[in-house]
Amino acid sequence: MQGPCQNLRWYNCLEKLVMPDIAGTLSDLLSNSPLREFSDNLLRSVPGLPPVVQTIHLLGVAVIVGSMVFLCLRILGLAANRQDPYEMAQRLFPWFFSTIPVMFISGAVFFLARPQRYIYNPIFTIKTLVFLLTMFASFWLWKYSSELKSEKIRLPIKLLSAAVLTGWVITALAGRWIAYSDYIFWPE
Repeated sequence: MQGPCQNLRWYNCLEKLVMPDIAGTLSDLLSNSPLREFSDNLLRSVPGLPPVVQTIHLLGVAVIVGSMVFLCLRILGLAANRQDPYEMAQRLFPWFFSTIPVMFISGAVFFLARPQRYIYNPIFTIKTLVFLLTMFASFWLWKYSSELKSEKIRLPIKLLSAAVLTGWVITALAGRWIAYSDYIFWPE
């Protein structure tokens, strides 16, 4: 392969193409920031805080993924077929939207404490890209949820639901794999 990825593994190539020098600049900026110091001190000095924040984050994952997976399965006709999809969307999207700030804050606590661990992690890069695309697609699904009132759900909405479903599953799995990337991408 010629170009910026010559002689690199695929994940190093992805990192180089997606965040070439931005990663170093961002890492330096965050590593020397008062936010990193505050977050690191908070996690180290408050007994039991790391597992509490991680539990809150995982419960947020359960709410977001659970609500979106359930709605997408309904739109695809794979679950809860007696439920009206529009009414289901109206019930589930408030849970989805209210959990986003909780997820952002709980994730930021760990990210800011050790920015290099995440910025240079190829799994985190993949998770972030898939998360952003899936979040955009979820908002788009919410915007067009009025189309769920019709008797027959159109194919584009079903395809969007399948993409959202896949995206949230990948995001959740990547979130768990971040901690184990040292085992997956062992240096040679």
